[in-house]
Amino acid sequence: MFYRTKIFLSLIAMAILFCILPGISYAATYHVVEPKETLWGISRIYGLSVDEIFELNNLNSDLIHPAQRLIVSKDDVDDDNTDDGNAADEKIVVEDNDVASEILNFAETFIGTPYKSAGSSQEGFDCSGFTSYVYKQYNINLPRVAKDQYNFGKAVSTSEAKPGDLVAFSYNGNIHHVGIYMGNDEFIHSSSTEGIVITKTSDTYWGPRLVGYSRVIQ
Repeated sequence: MFYRTKIFLSLIAMAILFCILPGISYAATYHVVEPKETLWGISRIYGLSVDEIFELNNLNSDLIHPAQRLIVSKDDVDDDNTDDGNAADEKIVVEDNDVASEILNFAETFIGTPYKSAGSSQEGFDCSGFTSYVYKQYNINLPRVAKDQYNFGKAVSTSEAKPGDLVAFSYNGNIHHVGIYMGNDEFIHSSSTEGIVITKTSDTYWGPRLVGYSRVIQ
């Protein structure tokens, strides 16, 4: 009798186990994108093809940005564990201030990059080339000209300005310079004399030329 009871209980345990197993979600291995990395480079690190990374992360574009998390495991992963390219073992909700922090961290990696007239690449930037390049990595596609970039966003007052906002300056009444506001009276920009630097918005040169702030992170 005891033997039959033991077998019966074992069968029940196995049945429960088979019911539970299909619902188990295995944690995926993921890679945090570093500045200047590409899908091709990441695929070589993990022995995957670019197509496999596309499929694992449900990507519809090869545009990736720093701090993005990509699944790089070939193990089975629940569909619910991917969300528009931000892949992980749990759903990630990115707040505006998180995006702003990522943008500023990325922008700071270019400090010391030389100024280049009409430049919009890592070899050298002009002011609007720098801002458009940085924001583009986060799927924010700004116009190319400083004035148009400022008008692209929503104007906010100085008291409402937040890190990640665009800041604009004028010369003879026309907007001719833009940068990215960092908070604490500082902005990062491409200076025609110093290249990519961090400067005070109240600087003796820039302060009198300050036009205002524009929110481009929606």
